[in-house]
Amino acid sequence: MNVFFSILIQIVMWCGYSIVLFLSHHDHSFYETILLLMFGYFNFLVAYRFIQNRSVALHVTLSLTVVYVTGKLLFI
Repeated sequence: MNVFFSILIQIVMWCGYSIVLFLSHHDHSFYETILLLMFGYFNFLVAYRFIQNRSVALHVTLSLTVVYVTGKLLFI
């Protein structure tokens, strides 16, 4: 249940990241990459807070990050 709740929160966080990118569409890609890393780290901290297992939290975070980046590259 905690993994599922963590996944839901991370999906909401990636939606927030998309909104931030939409609002700052004129920024350089370097700053977007730094922002991606910051959101990824924050998502890891949220996942670790709920799951209490570092390896599972890292796996969930990396999986959702890959899904987000792949979806962004394919559909936008």
